[in-house]
Amino acid sequence: MRPEPGVRLTLIGREPETPYSGMLPGLIRSEYTHAEAHIDLAPLAAMANARLILAEATAFDPQARTITLPGRPDLPFDLLSVDVGGIPVTPDGNGIAVKPIGGFLNRLHRLEADLPAGSRIAVVGGGPGGVELALALAARFAGQLRLVLVSATPELLATAPSSVRRAVRQALVDAGVELVSGVTAIALEPNRLLLSDDTFIEVATALWATGVEGPAFLAASGVACDRTGCMRVTRDLQSISHPHIFAAGDCAALDGAPRPKAGVWAVRAGAPLAENLRRATAGQPLRPWKPQRDALAILGLGSGRAVAWRNGLSLQGRTVARLKDRIDRRWMRMYTDMRMAPGPDGPMRCGGCGAKVSADVLEAVLAALPVGENPDLLTTRDDAAVLKPPLGKLLVQSVDHFRAFFDDPFVFGQIAAAHALSDLYAMGAQPWTALAIVSVPFGSKRKMHADLTAMLQGANQVLLDSGCSLVGGHTAEAAEIALGFAVTGLVDSGKILRKSGLQPGDQLILTKPLGTGIVLAGHMRGNARAQWLLAAIESMRMTNALAARIAMEHRPRAGTDVTGFGLAGHLQEMLDASGVGAVLRLEAIPALPGARALAAHGIESSLAPDNRRLVGDAPEAALLVDPQTSGGLLFGLPANRAVTCLEALRAAGVNAAMIGEVEAAREDGGRIRLD
Repeated sequence: MRPEPGVRLTLIGREPETPYSGMLPGLIRSEYTHAEAHIDLAPLAAMANARLILAEATAFDPQARTITLPGRPDLPFDLLSVDVGGIPVTPDGNGIAVKPIGGFLNRLHRLEADLPAGSRIAVVGGGPGGVELALALAARFAGQLRLVLVSATPELLATAPSSVRRAVRQALVDAGVELVSGVTAIALEPNRLLLSDDTFIEVATALWATGVEGPAFLAASGVACDRTGCMRVTRDLQSISHPHIFAAGDCAALDGAPRPKAGVWAVRAGAPLAENLRRATAGQPLRPWKPQRDALAILGLGSGRAVAWRNGLSLQGRTVARLKDRIDRRWMRMYTDMRMAPGPDGPMRCGGCGAKVSADVLEAVLAALPVGENPDLLTTRDDAAVLKPPLGKLLVQSVDHFRAFFDDPFVFGQIAAAHALSDLYAMGAQPWTALAIVSVPFGSKRKMHADLTAMLQGANQVLLDSGCSLVGGHTAEAAEIALGFAVTGLVDSGKILRKSGLQPGDQLILTKPLGTGIVLAGHMRGNARAQWLLAAIESMRMTNALAARIAMEHRPRAGTDVTGFGLAGHLQEMLDASGVGAVLRLEAIPALPGARALAAHGIESSLAPDNRRLVGDAPEAALLVDPQTSGGLLFGLPANRAVTCLEALRAAGVNAAMIGEVEAAREDGGRIRLD
């Protein structure tokens, strides 16, 4: 929340919402909602002015200083901070690991739905995590599933005071949890868990809450790790082998001062880690962390009770449970009550041709891009692309360009390409060629190369999938990332679709839900949930190719794409060109997740007020004036063909809807009527 001048912060998250482990038992018992127990990364990143990349890092190269993200270019870094947690040790890979928690919760829901009543589940692990999980599951599955807790130690919580152990044993008895202790679970076979004393327990499955090891990619990277695969770090939280890499949490092993794999130490490492990352960027000496030797432990017993202990002293009861709840909620409020801090302005750079990206950077990026196979292109590296249009085809051309609205260049490239192609699809044309118009902030060649590569690889992926060849373009330095395309398509002269041609009685079909502008505006303010943002991204990077192909098979009278002027603005253009009016059924208009909720709180895109002139200030019209990035297509078809077209679109997985009907022009000159 205090941005470091000259430093770009990137947050890579495997899941859009990070679960808080301290609330996991309460979440399982339904004491907390999903939102209360998860940190939403989208508003967190927005408020911290951080680039957010929702992808799973599967490897990193300490020497090349790059991170591997499947399906996209490697991400470069100068400093890397790793806190990816640990993975429970499972003997044979079967069963369900409690970590990562996000994956565990998904599997738990499926387990609950699939297992027949009376099934027996084993929880493996006699530490605080295993005990608390077993008690939470016993409350959740009461009367449906049976629980057995397997502990390798003869005594549960062996290092806890005797009063705590007695309280835990009694809680297990009260919850109906069986206990098998002093034996190790060595393998899970169909319907039985094998134990180290050559016996077995009949179970449907096993949940592993045992000790953790580091994810395999840590040791595979070549950084120094301990025998469990966790990264060895100094008291500065710095890798002992690679000073530009830091680590904390369960995936880290503090050299000379080992601490239990528990959330409290991960949390308390946060402040010294942040301080040392700041110091590392400035080339200043690091400050060693002096973690406490012991920490307060609080374990939920269920039924509104908990037990706490530290330094041999313990306390139990409902007051302890309320204390734990207060501590957890206060912790989570830190992530919901933040405010965005403005970043410093960068130096002014030259404009015009002096702002072009250097030739060696550009050539390296373009040389790495795959080129589609198109026999009609004369592809030579020249000053301009040379095209040979096929006989009997008309050329359809359009251009779109905008600055980055989402600070993930690969995804931004995908969306920019999909957006640019929409004009071609709206006219029934097949995309043929594209010219890129790219702006990137000035920086080192390595960083500019990375941004260019990510943007153009993302865009080229969409273009190639659409049968469109990227044949050239122009790059320039700018204050911020921007990307656009001049695109050319081909269409038979007798099949071109225009905005004019609508007739009274025609039905209007929209092929994508509305709300991208509202969701993006909400994200900029830190008000949009990650799941809302993800849904908007998926909609925006999906081209209109499939929708256009199906619609054209049903011979629409007129069509357009819905972009910056919103549904109302682009429909108005069709109605003006056709000399007719239309009635829109508001309840039939589909919306992206979160769009209506954000609109109800007055959140809108900055262009929305200009679009309102067509429909007025009615709150229910917010979606109609919302500018769409890579929005859907809007078609008008005769009623009989519209029904079969809509059925075909939906059968193909297109989220289309019939949203209104064309009617005769009104005497007052108004074109759009709302129902």
